[in-house]
Amino acid sequence: METTEEIVLTPEGYELKKKKLEEYRKILYEELPKKLKLAKEHGAELRENKEYLDIKREQDYYEAEVRRLEELLEKAVILDESQISTKSVGLGSHVVLKDLKTNKTETYELVSPAEADPEQNKISTESPVGRALMGQRKGSEIIVETPRGIVRYKILGIER
Repeated sequence: METTEEIVLTPEGYELKKKKLEEYRKILYEELPKKLKLAKEHGAELRENKEYLDIKREQDYYEAEVRRLEELLEKAVILDESQISTKSVGLGSHVVLKDLKTNKTETYELVSPAEADPEQNKISTESPVGRALMGQRKGSEIIVETPRGIVRYKILGIER
């Protein structure tokens, strides 16, 4: 029996995944075949042709990524942004946090693990900070054990 695990993505996240899939398909089906053809023309036994072998490894990578993205998009459910509450933190919330030690303020978006990107301040609901934030309200203080140690945050705001 196969289980269909739902993956919730924001509309922006869904579009980004679709774009990446198109980009990877282009590389896999247009660019890499040309590179392989050129590498084959350089002669030598294919087993000894480093350029050819490197391109084959790259092809394997893109094939796996295309499959992964296709499966992810097939299972994806797009988050209805009108359903995001500003009363308590949930999936899709933009949370304004103040680090009580450094007094730095940051805004994070809570997203599914499939969409997490710390460099873009998109944190997973399954990360330590994400889990601690779920269900909290403006004004709440949370204490989270992170890789950089224990951090105390105050929730300054919850936005869509």
